[in-house]
This record gives sequence, structure tokens and C-alpha cells, in this order.
Amino acid sequence: MYILGINTGLNASAVLMRDNKVVFAIQEERLSKVKNQPGFPALSIQAALDHCGITVNELDKVVTGGKTSVVPESRQDDLDKFHNRYGDIKKQWFGETENFLAKFAQRGMRKLASIGSNKNQEKEKYLEDYLSEHKLLEKHERYDHHLCHAASAYYGLAKEKNEKYLVFTMDGGGDGRTSAVFVGQNGKLEEIASSDSFSPACLYAHITYIMGFQPHEHEYKLMGLAPYAQPKYAQIARNLLAQFIGFDETDPLVFNNTSKYPEVRNSKGHQKQVLIHDLFKTVLNLRFDTLAAGLQILAEEVAVQWIKAGIKKTGIKKVLLSGGYFMNVKANKLISELPEVEFVNCFPSCGDETNAFGAVFLAYQNLRKDNSPDIEFGNFCLGTNASFDIAEALEKYKDKVDFKKVENINDELVKFLIDKKIVARCSGRMEFGARALGNRSIVAAPDDIRIINTINAAIKKRDFWMPFAPAMLEDRAEMAIDIPDSLKSAFSPYMMFTFNAKPEMSDKFIAGIHQADKTARAQIVNPKIYPEFYDLINKFYQKTGVPVVLNTSFNLHGFPIVLGACDAIDVYLNSALDVLVVDDYIITRK
Repeated sequence: MYILGINTGLNASAVLMRDNKVVFAIQEERLSKVKNQPGFPALSIQAALDHCGITVNELDKVVTGGKTSVVPESRQDDLDKFHNRYGDIKKQWFGETENFLAKFAQRGMRKLASIGSNKNQEKEKYLEDYLSEHKLLEKHERYDHHLCHAASAYYGLAKEKNEKYLVFTMDGGGDGRTSAVFVGQNGKLEEIASSDSFSPACLYAHITYIMGFQPHEHEYKLMGLAPYAQPKYAQIARNLLAQFIGFDETDPLVFNNTSKYPEVRNSKGHQKQVLIHDLFKTVLNLRFDTLAAGLQILAEEVAVQWIKAGIKKTGIKKVLLSGGYFMNVKANKLISELPEVEFVNCFPSCGDETNAFGAVFLAYQNLRKDNSPDIEFGNFCLGTNASFDIAEALEKYKDKVDFKKVENINDELVKFLIDKKIVARCSGRMEFGARALGNRSIVAAPDDIRIINTINAAIKKRDFWMPFAPAMLEDRAEMAIDIPDSLKSAFSPYMMFTFNAKPEMSDKFIAGIHQADKTARAQIVNPKIYPEFYDLINKFYQKTGVPVVLNTSFNLHGFPIVLGACDAIDVYLNSALDVLVVDDYIITRK
């Protein structure tokens, strides 16, 4: 049985499931080379079919994570929503006297009037049109956005079938809702609460935009900046922001807007524009790091309060997280440290790109027979093989680089790391999602803080305050970090939590620690999930006594991570990286 899942929103993706296992998954950006590419994932679908050697006729089901028929054409579609809202406010403030609410309504009327007025303009395409073009429409089914978020976490991460799990989902919005809470048990999900308000995730996106970054993409930069602010000023900013979000007075699992904005819903109406106007005015003169810190404090408090309320109401102490809000690894850290939480895990890269996973999991549950095996999920390296185009690369770049095939590649890589070389690793199958998990990573020795500037100058061009991440051996991780009891069965193989670095070890991996708060967004490397990457780190540990290497994604600034050998060599030649590895080839400049 083959089930194809797709996400057509931000960061479009395709996931192919054969029987009870995902066998291929990729984001459209990796193939189109457009960061966070939205829309119908035609390239990803074809790559999935090619990987398994099947045609669309052999698919049993095609499912979408979300019920909307609207398919964005570009990333700009999402950004324009912000530009338009804040553009109206700026015009009102700085030159136009026309009421901004009236203009907001008039724009909608003009848009309606324009429909069908130009017979020569290209017809707007909807999901049904794309599905029909690719001969997928007859097998198609859609699932609710937040149900897909919950399904990815429950079916992917719940290890004890008979136990109850409390599943929380939150993001900027999908299918009219911004959050939901579910109980999962015995292979079924029951929704117990949901919200359609201007959520904490929406607030985070809007502050991201106000600060000059791209919403639904750069929120992590504010999270990284936050620890540098002075706490007393950050608290003032937090208090100012708290007036824009809150919990329902009758149900602590439901988000609502404060009494000042009772009618606000996430994406509709004039009341939302009133809220945004007041928000913009409130934060306009706050210092940038203070605003980021106040926002992060509020985000953490809200997350903790929500999870505690869920546990108190249901008595369920096993917690699962999904939705873009939980890409906030600092909030996840505090959740993992709650004494009420017995177990916690977060679906990897839990933005909308992974709703394709939730969709295929739901479809499998609906199609499976009584004796069918349970869904198996335990590996996120599900994309193309690193050397799928090695023959092309050997010919195309023979005049620019030297190729050396090595039998025991990790033995050679360890020597480079000990010599303080920056190594780009393109090996095995490409990881899905926002985190580099070793197979498309830049790795280095972690004990010299100067390596951060060196890597940034060589390739990354990251904001100066942003930390890199450590990848560490699962069986040696407690040498380096404090791991809460709630994470000691699952650990954090996908970089979805931060941890406090142990002071006695922190100098040994100082380049992988946030310099302001001494936390680490660790990838805890399991030998079964990542055998080759584990072997590399273990060899480094045997030579140095440090069970950690530095890990950051292998890409040029502003571009997706590399796909295969040709991509990797292109990036290598356009950077100052020292060494490139593609599977068992060591590649150096001539």
C-alpha cells in the first residue's frame, strides 16, 4: 500500500508511505532552491515516486495536511499580508487621513469587484486544479490542519499504545484555528479543546515582522537574541505584550484575546486590524533586544501555563507537542523540566512541512486492517542519497576539485576535525525539516569560540548573536548537559529541546553553547538512527575525550541545504570551507 501526503502551504513538502513506514520525504525547497518554497509540491511528488520506482497509478491514497483549496504561488503571498496591514497603519500615521479600517474594507471590495473583470488574465489555480493536472484528484482526501499536527506527534512518537498522551498543537493558523488539544490512546485521537484567537504564535510572528525579520521563518532569531537583554527591562516588555493574548476564563486550555479585543479571530475582520494597530504602537519605541526578550518570556510562560492546565484537567502526564510554536526550543526546555511532566517529546521540525506526515499517518490508520502493523517512525533522514549524482559531479568538476575515494572515511574526517578544519559533510540520505542532523551538516571541533566567526566568514553569514549547535553521543550526553527525567527515554535526536550545559564540561564545547544563557540546542545522536554520524563523533571522542562536535546546516546563507554531490561542490567552491565529504569521497580544491 502506498500513501502520498502533501503540504501545499509554507514550506511545501511530500511524504510517501509504504505500508506502515515512511520511505521518502522531501521539501520542495530542496529541489526548487527557493527557501521555504510554498505551493503545490510537484517536484517533491515526482522525486518520491522516482525513489520508489512507482507511478501515480500505483498510489492507493493521496492526502493533504489541511482542508483549504487555496494554494499560495510564492512566499511573497504570505509576506504581503503583513505588508498590507502595517502599510495601512503607516499611511494613517505618516500622511493619509483616511481611516485605515475603512481602507481595509474597501480593499476587500475592490478585490471582489476585480474578479472576472479581466478576461485575459490567467485563471487562479486551486488545489483541485493541481491534483487534476497530476492525475491525483480521484484518490485525494483532506485532513484538518491541527489534527495533522497532532497525528504527526501521536502516531510518530507515542511508544506505548495503551497509555494516554496529551497532545498540544499551536501555530499561526490553519483551517480557521490556531491551537488545539487532543488525547491520544489506543491509536485514536480525541480533540478536547481548540482556539481560533490571535494566538501566542501569531503574536510572535507579528513581532518578528515589526522587528524587520521575515515572519513564519525568522522567529528563531528573536529567540536567540532574547537572552542578551537585561531582565528588568525584558519584564516591562513582557507586561506590555501580555495585553494582547490570554486564556478563556471558563477553559484554561482555550486561548482567547483579552477583554479589550473580544471579537478578534486569527485572520478575519476589522478587530484584528485594531489589535495590530495597538500592538505596533505599543512596541514601537522598545529597544530591539528588550522586545525580543519580553516576547520570549511571555511565550515561555504561556506554554508552561497551557501544559500545566492540560495535565491538571486530564491527569495525563505524558505530553506530545507539534505545530510551529513548538519550534521554540527554549519553551520546550521549560516544559521538559516541569515536575508534572512524566514524559515529553516534540515532533521534529514541527511546522506545516510535517503536516504531510500527519496526513499519511491518519490515512494509514483509516485504511489499515485489524492485523496491520502499527506505524513505525524513527528516522528523519528520508530524502535523496548524497551521491545520487556523483557520476555527473566527477565529470563536471574534474578541473576544479580533486576526488579521493576512501574506505574508512570517518578515520580521515577525525584527523581534519582535530586539526581544526571546517568539514562539510554530505553523506547518506538527506534529513527532512529545518534541522541539519549530520547528513547535510558542516562539522567542526567545538572547543574554540573563534570557530563561530570562522564558519560565519566562510559560509554561514549568520547574525552574530546566533549560536551553533552541538551534536553529541547519546550514551555520553550527560557528560555535557543536564537532561530532565522526562527526556531520558526519548532524548532529543532531532534538536527540539535546549539543555543547560554542565559548567565543568562547557569549555570543551564552548562553540556549541549560547554565550548568554549557557544552554545548548543539542542533537543527541543515537547509534541506531544515525550510525555513521555516531561513529564519527565516537572516533572524535576516543581521540579527544570530548563526545561532541559542532553541527550547523550545509548551505549558503538564504538557500536550502544541499541536495547531493553537485550542490555540495557548488557550495564548497563558493565558500571558504576546508574540506568536503560526499559519502566516501574526500573532495578538495585543486
